[in-house]
Amino acid sequence: MRIAIASASGALAKATAVYALERTSADDVILVTRNPGALAEFARRGVTVRYGDYDEPESLPAAFEGATRLLLVSLHELGHRVTQHRNAVEAAAAAGVRHIVYTSYIMVDPACPSTVVPDHLRTHELLDASGLDVTYLRNGLYAETPVTQILPPAIARGTLVDNTDHAKGAFVHRDDCAAVAAAVLTSSGHEGRTYDVTGPELLSFADIAALAARVSGRPVGYVSVDDEVLDAQLREAGVPDDVRGMIVSFGVALRAGFGEPLTDTVRELTGRPARPITDLMERHRPLLANA
Repeated sequence: MRIAIASASGALAKATAVYALERTSADDVILVTRNPGALAEFARRGVTVRYGDYDEPESLPAAFEGATRLLLVSLHELGHRVTQHRNAVEAAAAAGVRHIVYTSYIMVDPACPSTVVPDHLRTHELLDASGLDVTYLRNGLYAETPVTQILPPAIARGTLVDNTDHAKGAFVHRDDCAAVAAAVLTSSGHEGRTYDVTGPELLSFADIAALAARVSGRPVGYVSVDDEVLDAQLREAGVPDDVRGMIVSFGVALRAGFGEPLTDTVRELTGRPARPITDLMERHRPLLANA
């Protein structure tokens, strides 16, 4: 069996490749990327690195050739990514891939108001209709987002402001998601399965602000505002419409409970427990302390 990892120069896919190489031979790994030069260290280890671009569907069948299992990492451009995912699924089928592992999202539910969910739902439909074996990895809320993006400006202001109203989510390290993906790619029995991949505890943003204050040594308060107030603040700050809508809808979805599944998937599939968000805060202590 050979595995292919698409979007392989991205953070999640690249980390997955590292874990996969702990479990299988370099000869059995194909990395597909728009930027092969970024993966030179893998090529030096004997990994096959190929050019492939979701926006150039003609490049993908050759990129996936010889693989029986493919990691399809969901892309980021809302709306357009459905077309990109379709290109990848069709190319995988044409290349003889039999099993696709797709990095989905913990909130994927038709009732969820998050603006990122519809693209995932349409991709699920594409995969379900493809005739291929599929495994869905419904990754939880990445801990990297609050730690490296939300907390530094909140610490600088002294207050974290959102619209989540103390709703909780099971924030997970992206690295733990990569370890799970590698385990699924390199072992059998996952066809037709859906795994919710979460961190080890449910936390609100008020909890996260308190933890950040402890790690950074600086006071960080928490205030939840109405959706309309947050939207107005983001607009005043110059946040683009689509990003603003995504941020506001995330808070609405979290308040509705869509971030609350708490699982032991990381331990079950990797043999080690999911790491708490404080581990990531400690790793980024200089960023938080100097915000």
